[in-house]
Amino acid sequence: MSHRASPPESPAGGYRLVVVDLDGTARSRRLGITPGVRGAIAAARARGVRVCVATGRMWRSAEPWIRQLRADSPAILYNGGQVLEFEAGRTVYERRLPATAARAALQLIRHLPDVQPHLYLDDRVLVERPHPLTDAFTADDGLTAEVVPSFDACLEADPHKILIIGPEARVANLQRSVREAALPVHAVQSEPVYLEILPPGVSKGEALRAVCDALGLELERTIAIGDNWNDVEMIEAAGLGVAMGHAPEGVRATAGYVCGTAEEEGVREVIERFVLKGP
Repeated sequence: MSHRASPPESPAGGYRLVVVDLDGTARSRRLGITPGVRGAIAAARARGVRVCVATGRMWRSAEPWIRQLRADSPAILYNGGQVLEFEAGRTVYERRLPATAARAALQLIRHLPDVQPHLYLDDRVLVERPHPLTDAFTADDGLTAEVVPSFDACLEADPHKILIIGPEARVANLQRSVREAALPVHAVQSEPVYLEILPPGVSKGEALRAVCDALGLELERTIAIGDNWNDVEMIEAAGLGVAMGHAPEGVRATAGYVCGTAEEEGVREVIERFVLKGP
């Protein structure tokens, strides 16, 4: 594991909220959720520190893992597009992708046979064709995708987001194309082969601010932990932003502290150092 030589001191009164990304952070892709991470979260909660999850998943896909972690409400879903007070069954914050922007983004990719777009609409995942990329993705996320004749007919309502899966080089080029087209969206990679088309201004960082407003907490008393580009705004917004040891170099550069990898129980390391023992 590695960390900055001089990690920041905790604020007076200590940290009161820890927000963790799910896949590749709280959940190791190889080991799942380890007893060490689950135990550290339980210990933090026993001290009155709230531990919440921030993920690109929808609630139906995130819920089993959030329950396994025994994490607190609310949850940040859709990469910041929704904050769900799941214990009360109430949405406290939501931003959707304008249908016109979704159509424009889809126009950029429809002619590319090696990428597969997924339209998230009203807690459903829609595709226009079956594809092995979809099969692998939905199996990992515990979802099923519905095949529809055309996205256009579904875009009478604003979707939550579009997830595009494809080869790493193609995904990086698509992100540049979306930016060059100046579409009113936030395009960010959540994995090397995933491009997320989100509503403009939406990020886990903005959702973290919404969570703090709802809970009456100051941002400086929060810790945010993530492992990819879709976590950067959250890492930058928090009082202590933490990047996992396996995060891309550019993500690690934005963090105040770099912990171990998910397999090394980096989340446990952070909670033990900054919540249970202090810096």
